[in-house]
Amino acid sequence: MKQSKVFILLFLLFLVQGTVMPLVPISYAWGKLQIVPEFTFVALLMIAFFGSLNWGLKYAVLFGFLADIIYSSVLGVYAFTVTLTVYLIHGISKWVNMNVAMTVLLVAVGVCIMQIQAYVIYMMIGVINQEPGLFFRSRILPTILLNGIFTLLIYYPLRRFLESISDEIEK
Repeated sequence: MKQSKVFILLFLLFLVQGTVMPLVPISYAWGKLQIVPEFTFVALLMIAFFGSLNWGLKYAVLFGFLADIIYSSVLGVYAFTVTLTVYLIHGISKWVNMNVAMTVLLVAVGVCIMQIQAYVIYMMIGVINQEPGLFFRSRILPTILLNGIFTLLIYYPLRRFLESISDEIEK
């Protein structure tokens, strides 16, 4: 039962990042910035940190493919990058004390790694041709800022929820 609550939460975050966030007039205030909400990815990292890595990876593959199907012209790029990044950042998280600051820092590093992986893959296959400097200035920094703020907002409620169901997630 609680597993379905996690899925519903991830699905709602997926819907919000794809439907509601494009309607927010951030681009008018900030010019040509490409702000990418990665709310599902942030929640996936927190599931891996405070719940179960196994379920975090399963959901990463599922929602990565869902993002590929809906938003991408190439299947598998987001499924690969999201899953690999969740695994790598979870490995780093085992070496540090997971408090609010470290969670925000690891989420920022994870968002950065995932965005760079997707950028490199898309550039290698010729889907995009954006210059790396422009990519870092107009996409990476605003994306990290938005997702860092989102992490601060959901940290305590999501951590409490995941720790309360972590025994059931392991089953």
